[in-house]
Amino acid sequence: MTADAQPFGSAGLAQAVLAFETHSEFEVLNARRTVTGNLFHYTNSRGLHGILSSGKLRMSPYQFTNDLWESQPHYPGLALRPGSGPGPDLTLWDEVDRQLRLHTKVGCLTQDLALPHTVVNPDALRGWAHLALWAHYGDGHQGVCLRFDRDRLIEAFLHHRGPSSLAYHGPVRYLSSQHNPAILGIDLEQVEEFGIDAVSLAYAEANREQLYFRKHIDWSSESEYRLVVLNQSVDYDYVDIRGALTGVLLGHAFPAGEVTRLLTALEPYPGIQVERVRFFNRNLFVTPFEGGVRKGPDRPEAAGFWPAPRRQGSLAERLQALRSAEAEAEARARAGSAAVEDHVRTLELGITALADELSMWPDTEVKTYPQSAAVPTQDHQASAGLPGEVIHYERGFMCVVENLPKHSHTLVAAAALQVLDGLRLRLHSVLTTERWLPEGNHRVEHWRTRQECSVNEAPQIMRTMLGDLCSQVRTIRADFARPRNPDAEDTDRAATQ
Repeated sequence: MTADAQPFGSAGLAQAVLAFETHSEFEVLNARRTVTGNLFHYTNSRGLHGILSSGKLRMSPYQFTNDLWESQPHYPGLALRPGSGPGPDLTLWDEVDRQLRLHTKVGCLTQDLALPHTVVNPDALRGWAHLALWAHYGDGHQGVCLRFDRDRLIEAFLHHRGPSSLAYHGPVRYLSSQHNPAILGIDLEQVEEFGIDAVSLAYAEANREQLYFRKHIDWSSESEYRLVVLNQSVDYDYVDIRGALTGVLLGHAFPAGEVTRLLTALEPYPGIQVERVRFFNRNLFVTPFEGGVRKGPDRPEAAGFWPAPRRQGSLAERLQALRSAEAEAEARARAGSAAVEDHVRTLELGITALADELSMWPDTEVKTYPQSAAVPTQDHQASAGLPGEVIHYERGFMCVVENLPKHSHTLVAAAALQVLDGLRLRLHSVLTTERWLPEGNHRVEHWRTRQECSVNEAPQIMRTMLGDLCSQVRTIRADFARPRNPDAEDTDRAATQ
């Protein structure tokens, strides 16, 4: 299926690009998000080999985090009953901070969010597709991204904790500010009764979400999932990953000289999937790893010059000629669109009515699209300023019928119009089917018509053309249904009579 060919000039093309960007962003923001069972961790080459050789993921002390909400001291409210004592000693805050922050270790991972495949970029929110994380933690795309089975990693993490430790895990929530209205204070009498260490742990347990799973919104692109452990140590802690590691994704700029060392380090991890993250045209995508880091496609050496343009004149003169040609094309398109507005509506209604009829076919999915698929390749409009036939405006619609399951057999019925010089119209209609085959799809064009007429003659000719298209679709119904149900031919033929 080809995109609807509209005669865009520079302004029209800019509007189309902005519309596409808006639509693409709207899709990502509003599409259904599925949290997968994977977690990801970005690291450089040194960190990778430390993890693989030890079989453990390091959890860092809380004070080493980047967010000031966490790396700087937290001062809880202090409570005391009136008349029960001399009041709080503010040095208590230092001890609370030591118990809460300096005894806390954090393992930072990235959630994996999948979008529907109907979205323009379904991988936009995947755990391995964060450019900032590749830049900050993945050694400028020269490192790797480790993939873990979330449930197995959490099981190993919880198994590790000691009897006097607290262990939590979960996604981080990002806020623009945090004033801690829900955080409970520390009771000084309880400190005297149970000890500052026990009261601090109880405080952390009661306020764990606000303390350890809230970050400033500036870090929201990390989509972080955390492992948090509180114990009496101020050193690093570790989680066994040998049963949870499922994949290694190499960064876009992963050095070729590191491949042999990587494969050697992975020998104790049989079955680990290795993939390569590629960057092209502002998009990240994953490709299979074939035992080596391939360079980009071979390109011929630059010749150092472009062929001389057909247009004569200086750069400024040729640029002005191009601008003028695009402005003229836009003016022609606006005039042509206004002249055939009713005819376009007739085409749309005709294809919509056909789709309504075809939606009654069993075990099919029917959709309509505003695309000029009926126009053959050789008749499409050339870009502004190029020699050849001038087409002022082009618009079309098509109805697509897919046998279920999808990607098996497809029918396309389409109609389109083109506005020519002198407000002459060229009308197109086509009927095709396409069978999806492993060795290559088999496409058949069953019927096509192409007629020219004046604007005034168009309504009658269009009605006839749309009627003929509907008749042709009914004629091939049995052939279209046969790949799904070889016994349906007689039934389908009887139904069309």
